[in-house]
Amino acid sequence: MTDKELYKLCCECGAKARMWSKRFAELLPEVYKRKLWKKHGFYSIEHFAAELAGMSHKTTRRILNLDKKLEDKPKLRAEIVNEGWSKVQTAASIPVSEEKQVQLVKTLSKNALEQYSRGVKNVPGNTSQPVRLNFTVKPEVEFKLRKFRQKLEKERKEAIGLGEALEILLDQVQEPEKKTRKSPGTTGRNVSAQKKRESDNNGQCAFPGCNKPHTCYHHPDRYASTQNHNRVVALCDEHHQLAHAGLIENEDKPPEFWSLRDEPKPNAIDLKYQEHVKRAQAP
Repeated sequence: MTDKELYKLCCECGAKARMWSKRFAELLPEVYKRKLWKKHGFYSIEHFAAELAGMSHKTTRRILNLDKKLEDKPKLRAEIVNEGWSKVQTAASIPVSEEKQVQLVKTLSKNALEQYSRGVKNVPGNTSQPVRLNFTVKPEVEFKLRKFRQKLEKERKEAIGLGEALEILLDQVQEPEKKTRKSPGTTGRNVSAQKKRESDNNGQCAFPGCNKPHTCYHHPDRYASTQNHNRVVALCDEHHQLAHAGLIENEDKPPEFWSLRDEPKPNAIDLKYQEHVKRAQAP
């Protein structure tokens, strides 16, 4: 088996695994209602899901709780088998009509959907608000950070938190110039280095309140229409998707005036972009 054949097989297996996982999640509430798990010797619905599909107890409970919330939203519930329960759960929390929720879950990726959900619910996302990070590090890394904090406290003669110490450490690191990763739909649209520097926004997404690094240079006037780079805006992947889903208001104005829409209003170019992304993501 060649590398190409192995990769293709992995893609096919992965696609099938995702498909059947979504299907199993869609069936699980009905199994619970019929108590089918008990009839076949399982001591709980969580045991049933774990043994048959390797699903965690936490995920099983989330799916069953989601089913209760979707009792009056059959169209959105039907998208579990197509888009997955996690995306549907995020869409269900967005305060718009069921039809709009279905449209959003079909159009946006999970990350973009979560970004939109936070935005429409006015959850603070700017850099002035502390962000809780949840990750693990090796004991020696933690020790080095605490030693660095101790050194700073001796120099400044004041208490310093670990978060502040990490911020100071990162400020001292001289990073090489970032290589911007292209998002789908930007191939062949060579924004000049000077234009990138002018629009870089200190490496951060230009959408108001977003503290993520930017990954692409977006054309608010749509490059397919203008064929120029007179207006480009640095955006993260999620806000780039939201822009091409027609969910950003005031794109004709500078980014500081941008906000999220309740109603998607994609133009013809955006619809073609969405089709391109779906083809690119297909296994």
